[in-house]
Parts: sequence; C-alpha cells; structure tokens
Amino acid sequence: MKLFCFHHAGGEVSAFSGWQRALGPEAEVVPVRLPGRDRTGRSPRYRDLTSLVRALADDLGPQLSGKHVFYGHSMGALVAYRLTRERLARGAPPPERLLVGAFPAPHLPPPLGELESLPDIDVVRLLVGSGGIPDALLDAPEWVRRKVVLLRADIRICESGEGDRTTRNAVPLPCPVEVFAGTDDPLLSVADAAAWSAHTQQGCTLHSVPGGHFFPRESKELFFAGLRAALARAGRRRDQAATAVPHSAPRSSSARGSPREPCTSTSRPRTHWPARSKRN
Repeated sequence: MKLFCFHHAGGEVSAFSGWQRALGPEAEVVPVRLPGRDRTGRSPRYRDLTSLVRALADDLGPQLSGKHVFYGHSMGALVAYRLTRERLARGAPPPERLLVGAFPAPHLPPPLGELESLPDIDVVRLLVGSGGIPDALLDAPEWVRRKVVLLRADIRICESGEGDRTTRNAVPLPCPVEVFAGTDDPLLSVADAAAWSAHTQQGCTLHSVPGGHFFPRESKELFFAGLRAALARAGRRRDQAATAVPHSAPRSSSARGSPREPCTSTSRPRTHWPARSKRN
C-alpha cells in the first residue's frame, strides 16, 4: 500500500526521512513535494489553497490508481484533506484512510494566524520552541531567513481556505479519519483534534502521542506503532469492501450541521491541553 505524506508549513519532503525504514515492507512511503517547491524555482508558486490542491491532484493523479493512504502533518493535514475532497469532486476514489497529525479540524481557523504581525526574530523563536528547527541551525542565518519566508507563505495558504465552502459545508468524507496529536502540542487542543469527527461518515479515531507539535520525532516508536496499526486497518477495510454485499449509500449531510460520532480515543486524554485562542 502506498502512503502519501504531506509535510508541515515551512517544511520539505526531508521531514519524512527514515519513515520507509521505520515502516518496512508494510507500506511504500511517498513523500510529496508540493507544487511550486522544486529546487530549480521554475515551477509556479501557489498563493492559495484551492489552486495548490488542484495542481497537486493533477500531478499525483496517475499515482493514485491503486491502494493508498494519505498522512498529512500540520499544514499537510489540511492539504491531504482538501486533496481528498478535490479527487472526490473529480469522481476519483478517496484514500483507504485519511491520517492527519497536529492540525485542527478543517472547519476551524488554522493555527499561527498571528504570524503576519510578528517580527522575524519572534517567528524564529516560535520555530525553535516548537521543534521546527534545531538550535544548531541558528548559525546559518540565510537558511533561517528562507525558512521564515516559506513559513509565512504557507500560513497564508492555510488561511486562504478559511470560509471556503469546500471546507466548511462539505458532505463528510466516505473514508475513516485517524487523528494523531501530541500530548504537549501548544498549537492544538484536544477539542480541535477531536472535531475531525465532523468530517467523516466512516468513523474517527484520536491517537494521543507523547510530545509536542513534532511528536513523530519525539516518540518515534509509539508513533510508528500507531501508524502501522492504521495502515493494517486500511488494508482490512479494503479487503472487506471487496467482498461486501452492496448497500445503499448514506444520506448526504453538512459537516457542520449534522451530528456525527465523536472520535474514539486510543489512549487516556490529557487534561492540560490549552484552550483554543480566539482570533478577531
């Protein structure tokens, strides 16, 4: 099974270095380079979520004909969700499972919206504090400057999806959603992680993983164990669907206007997750 991986804001495909080794033969890890991010600088940069996702659907389309799963981390979670919606709109099948990490449900405001008003030095402090860049790289100021510019651009892309009907009022997805969240992530509350349940007709599972925003680096063994289990469930669902008796499709309903089953938690939820800050 192919596991397509979408990186965080300001990130690169190197974020998934070592994932193939960690997962072994259970999955073919496919790190996705977002359109406009090639090293030559020749491809166009995208400034809004809709055009980026459409370009991504065009680029990846031929690779998505077989059995596959999406995992998106932080901004990548929103990209993976919107790519799933774009493919459904084109009449293409969804992934066997949508796996998302470190990002609130897509009908909620994305984190770090205050970045626009922060000076570069405060953005750097935020990156270091959240684990986005290691302290050692602060000695490479030009690299840090490029990282800050890219992060700001990616946050603007995330915010361009706010209020979009595709995100806010769409029919819930016809595939299960599994949510991974760091127990000490300052950018994500438990309520905002669990709110992904509004976006699926097929069940939502919430995995609490020790660590902060970049918990896959901090709790590798636990995270990859959870990821392998999710991939196994995706494989079983595919096999069951192939032998199931056809049945009527569920009735369409609004993601925000219809009650859905809450996310099932795989571990004891923490009690000290921060409340989501309100933005004007």
